[in-house]
Amino acid sequence: MSPISGGEALHPMATFGPTDDSGGGEPNESRHYSFTEDPDTLPQPRHNEPAPNSSKRAGDDFAWLYRQDASTSGVASGDPGTLLLPLDAHPSYPSSYPPVPAPPPPSPRGRNPAIIMVVILLCLTVGAVAGMALLLQSEWRTSAPGSGESSAQQAASSDAPHSGQVATLTPSQVTVGCQAPQSTDGAGAPVVYVPEQMSDGKMNTAWRCNGNGVGKVVTFGFPAETTIAQVGLVNGYAKVDPASGTQRYGEYRRITKVTWTFANGTSFQQSLDDGVETVQKLSIPPQSGGHVTLTIEASTEPGLTGRGRDAVLISEVVFGGPA
Repeated sequence: MSPISGGEALHPMATFGPTDDSGGGEPNESRHYSFTEDPDTLPQPRHNEPAPNSSKRAGDDFAWLYRQDASTSGVASGDPGTLLLPLDAHPSYPSSYPPVPAPPPPSPRGRNPAIIMVVILLCLTVGAVAGMALLLQSEWRTSAPGSGESSAQQAASSDAPHSGQVATLTPSQVTVGCQAPQSTDGAGAPVVYVPEQMSDGKMNTAWRCNGNGVGKVVTFGFPAETTIAQVGLVNGYAKVDPASGTQRYGEYRRITKVTWTFANGTSFQQSLDDGVETVQKLSIPPQSGGHVTLTIEASTEPGLTGRGRDAVLISEVVFGGPA
């Protein structure tokens, strides 16, 4: 049997002959041949696909995708190469694969409302406490001697003002830096303005200093062991002229603010009402020491512009200690 190009051979059962009935088998005529290929000579597939009805074990659904090819060029005998084909979209992963980590929990999108409410309440509480502190400070606070700050009953001491009974105290000495010369009353009698008249218990006598008196200081001396819990004064000339009956209080200036300073450095300011011709008192925490200074901080304009009425006068000063 003659070989055919491409290495193919005619099957032993193949027949050939003329297909044109008019040819009669002449050698120069074109002839058509048919042949049957020999299955043993056809190329074999490179994968071992199982038979359709062969039984499979569990997990062998894709086992046919793996093969060993011993005839691959460049691979030595006994060292077959393994070809791994891709798996489908739904593989069964072995349990040895590491677990996929769970996604982290979502972060909070805002602050806890309860925490916000607590912060607001704390702010309101702090504001209320600060307001009360300012209110108390406006009533009782410290001021330096002669500073002229706004009036407050208590300045440096944290103790409460004395609220019990007091006993009258009389200074043993009074010194001033200003004193007006003597004058006469309506009857022509002489009138003097010495500082001791502020503590003689008489409203018709007084200490006098010409001008508005701002910054003038009067010092009262006491024994060193003296304790003072109350101070006060008449802030003008509370005299009624015996000859004419004229009230002198409205004719001169009236003191409206003073500062009391004690030997230990503690100071208290006192505001005084204009038009009150009696003693205006101030209760303070008990203070010990041998002297007290009175500094004039402010006064009114004189009631009369003539006749020498531009002056400040104090008819009486009082001190009291715990009884």
